[in-house]
Amino acid sequence: MAIPEQHNQLITQPHGRLHAIIIGGSITGLSAAIALRRAGFRVNVLEKDVTVTEELDGGCRIAPNLYKILRGWDLESELRKVSSKPETINMLSYESGSYLGSIRWDREVLKETDGEFGLTTYSALRSLLHREAVSQGVCVQFGAKVVALETRSSSPSVTLEDGEILRADLLVGADGVNGLTREYISTHGSPLDTQQTSPSRKRTYKGVETGERNKGLKLEIVSIPKDLILDNSQLAYLITRRENDMFVWLGHEHSAIGFPSGQSGDFSLCFYGLELESRQSRDLHHILRGAEPSLLKLSRLASQTSSSLKCSPITHENVLDTWTDGSLVVIGEAAHPLPPGSAQSCALSVEDSLVLARLFSPQNFRCPFHARLSTPYIPTLLAAFQSIRYPHCASVQTKEVGIIHYMTMPGASDAERNIRDQGMRARRDTMEIAVVPVPLEIVDYFEPDFSHDMEEENEEDDDHQVVYEPATVRHTSESAVKADDGLEISPEWVEITEVFGYQAEDEAEEWWATWGRYQIWTEASEPVVDNNWTASSKTT
Repeated sequence: MAIPEQHNQLITQPHGRLHAIIIGGSITGLSAAIALRRAGFRVNVLEKDVTVTEELDGGCRIAPNLYKILRGWDLESELRKVSSKPETINMLSYESGSYLGSIRWDREVLKETDGEFGLTTYSALRSLLHREAVSQGVCVQFGAKVVALETRSSSPSVTLEDGEILRADLLVGADGVNGLTREYISTHGSPLDTQQTSPSRKRTYKGVETGERNKGLKLEIVSIPKDLILDNSQLAYLITRRENDMFVWLGHEHSAIGFPSGQSGDFSLCFYGLELESRQSRDLHHILRGAEPSLLKLSRLASQTSSSLKCSPITHENVLDTWTDGSLVVIGEAAHPLPPGSAQSCALSVEDSLVLARLFSPQNFRCPFHARLSTPYIPTLLAAFQSIRYPHCASVQTKEVGIIHYMTMPGASDAERNIRDQGMRARRDTMEIAVVPVPLEIVDYFEPDFSHDMEEENEEDDDHQVVYEPATVRHTSESAVKADDGLEISPEWVEITEVFGYQAEDEAEEWWATWGRYQIWTEASEPVVDNNWTASSKTT
């Protein structure tokens, strides 16, 4: 493979820096490249796609914990050019379209997290990160497919499809749930229970088993041009009623999320639904059977913009037990996959990048010979990375899976669905538009006692508008936390404190203050004698 001119410039720099090769150039890989470059690394990104815009597009939600990281990288002004702020979120019945309730996040509370919400597209965010990475001196090679890894030698390497071998001090797997690095860790990592975590052991998200017929959740993500929606008088309200509204349709075995994505205003839709895994059609029209009229109209518009709309099964991959092997670490979806369309998909991956880079920050070694001191401790630092991130990512994965199940309720009884909807209507009738988070008593909608009256509300409330933030949809069987005054706190408060308020850099700094300086810094302060060591003679 011909080495790009930029690559030649990069490798002729002084060899005093650690060199990282990142496998995967999507949002995860590019954010890792930026973070590691800011920490003093020389960085190469290897991406199998031919161009930065090749990846499948769709809407992307920017959670506050992601926004504040991008702001910290001085990308806020660029982000504002390709994103918009959601104001309200509208919850509707999937089957009838009737109004179920409204939620709006309290902006004063959000300020405490140092972040805010945003809506954009995956391609726009990826392009933004690509431009920033290149401007920082990262070499991004497209059309570079990695086919083999060597992680435990003194000279870690990757082999490209054309046979070229590239070497570095650190290998970062950011190629997703179906990528090579996750499979490699699953088969080479130790200790690891491959019976539980191997990528070959996929299972569809919880569905319904009826006789010999198994149903699993399917997903379709589509983007509909803004002009097509505005030209339809029955759909224009999705864009014009309130600026940047989000819409969620909650149903029984079906659900959907829709929002205008970024400055273009094109409407992004994410459909979830149960479908027979046998011989029945798997297209979008089949998954939308029984949907309210607006969703059916949207599906027809989606069909006009794509010649082949097909639904993909949603597979549930566990968080890997082991994320490292030698000088390789997997991050993002390769380590802790989330359901497609999750609000935290991008945020968790970028948090990974920040924590990883912070652990390798030169200031923690307090020595000009950063590469020389930190190279022998790469496995220790990678193990620290997993110990920091694993509990948080596993917790978020559980929450995000709960969101989809709460919206879709696969396998739930009509009584359970009715209790969910009645709870939403009760809050709607009390507050109309709920500004969250607020301390309140939480009703457990999955409580087994269904003895009380559960009359369905038949009237459609067309005068109300709904507000919902997908991050607030919770499996309500989760226990509310107790405040100091004994009041139960809503799941929105839990979201604020545990997810939106998460401080990635602080987690890494705490590890260094508690463990790192004893494990590494004290030993590293001693003179290092290694006659076989050459700073980056291993790197390409």
